[in-house]
Amino acid sequence: MRLKGWVLSILITAGPLSEAAPHATSTVVLGPLTGFDAALHPANSPELTYFGTDLGWSYRWGNEIRFLFGDTWASDKGDPIDPRHDDAFGSISLSEYPVPDHFLGANLPRVRLAQRPGTRQLAGLDAGRSMESLKTPLAGFSSGGDEFAIFITGKPQACTTDRDCGFGLSCDARLGFVGAPPEQDVGLTFPCRNGSAGCLKLPASRGLCADPTSSLSSRTEFGMVAAAAIRHLVAVRDPADDARYTHTREWLTNKFYNVAARAVAAFGPAGDRPVVLLWGRPGFVGVNARQETLSAYFAYADMPEGPDYPWTVHYFTGLDNKGHPDFAADPARALALDLDAGRAGSQSREVNDLVQQMSVVWIERLHKWVMFYGGGISRLPLPSLGPRCGILEIFARSLCRDVRIGNGALRMRSADNPWGPWSSPEDLFVGGDPDSRPVEKQYAAGGVLHHPKCKASGCQQGSPSLPPGDYGWLYGANIIEEWTRPSGNGVDIVWNASTWNPYRVILLRSHLEP
Repeated sequence: MRLKGWVLSILITAGPLSEAAPHATSTVVLGPLTGFDAALHPANSPELTYFGTDLGWSYRWGNEIRFLFGDTWASDKGDPIDPRHDDAFGSISLSEYPVPDHFLGANLPRVRLAQRPGTRQLAGLDAGRSMESLKTPLAGFSSGGDEFAIFITGKPQACTTDRDCGFGLSCDARLGFVGAPPEQDVGLTFPCRNGSAGCLKLPASRGLCADPTSSLSSRTEFGMVAAAAIRHLVAVRDPADDARYTHTREWLTNKFYNVAARAVAAFGPAGDRPVVLLWGRPGFVGVNARQETLSAYFAYADMPEGPDYPWTVHYFTGLDNKGHPDFAADPARALALDLDAGRAGSQSREVNDLVQQMSVVWIERLHKWVMFYGGGISRLPLPSLGPRCGILEIFARSLCRDVRIGNGALRMRSADNPWGPWSSPEDLFVGGDPDSRPVEKQYAAGGVLHHPKCKASGCQQGSPSLPPGDYGWLYGANIIEEWTRPSGNGVDIVWNASTWNPYRVILLRSHLEP
């Protein structure tokens, strides 16, 4: 995507939106992309040991759309495809599926999933570290010559002094951990406040690296823990082995703990050089009832080049007196973005608790950046993960009962500039309130989400490995840039999302009007 001419205009018009924000007039489910009830690609073995997956971050590589999936199950019992590397990947040929106009039913594109040579097993992404359950790719992109991915390790970093944490971060001795020690590759590690139930204190007056300038940072127990920085991996794909990533760089961050990435061929503030644009949040779930909000941040990284590439991030710090964007290497100076262009001043509060993952793309026909994000989550208590709120408790901890799930919608925002100001959110595809009776929206007959209270013909089947009483929810929205097409006065966007129960990825199409 060449931005040279466009960048000049955004530098001049930085500020309020120059035109009305686009709006979605329709969203339709095209069908399953991969997982439960999705057809396998003819190149995959019919006896493939595969049940389902989630996520599916896409980028173009040659004449293919590459997909990086999350935790992937080999069977309906939820067994991972590999105990150490359980994230699958695949591709769709643009020669096979060049035009999305007729994607439906038997014409749905089929993902060619990567298999281990000579076996019926899927290949798992190997980032050189243990990437078991809940450790997944967050983004993929191409420099034109190499493929890259960003992985979340879920690992905080132990420290003794601020210098151990690097630029803009502090060593917080109030923090300990639950689970595996931070330096241990295998296993999950959750930050916690020393003295809280089950929290293990690090030895020798050590703590964890944290970002006191994060929008989630506060004096509360939740705020202390939510400010912890997490180690991401940035790595380049081995051209001789698609499953293997090498030349790994660590990126310790809080504000971009939840990150979306988009590679561009030229970016004005970087001197028209190719860069990777980055949008971040300090988490996936906020608690606005307790003033814990998931503000958004923007940055760009120099495009990695060659095996000795540095991962150099430049954080958006605001606009100068001419309306031009400023950037700095210090993440502490990163400015929370304006998330309501319709109101005077900068509104940095995310009004929805459930941000989940994000996907951002420039839509030329609309002259807008478009962000898809949001979804739902389950509160079903799970003794092994969260006795009060189940999966939600992993993200919201002791405040999980204060999280507002609402209608479980995937949402849309738009902006003239990648740093905003962003329009207020609009519901794009509503999952429904799981507590509503009778069940509604996508939980009802004909919907894409399983709910145990849906008993009519046409109710969505659930995944056998998930606990009885569990229900589905939407997350992992990903815009497939290569299948965006003009339509009438607007544009059709083809995108994918995850449904949890059943455990799969679905394909959707939304029509946006200016």
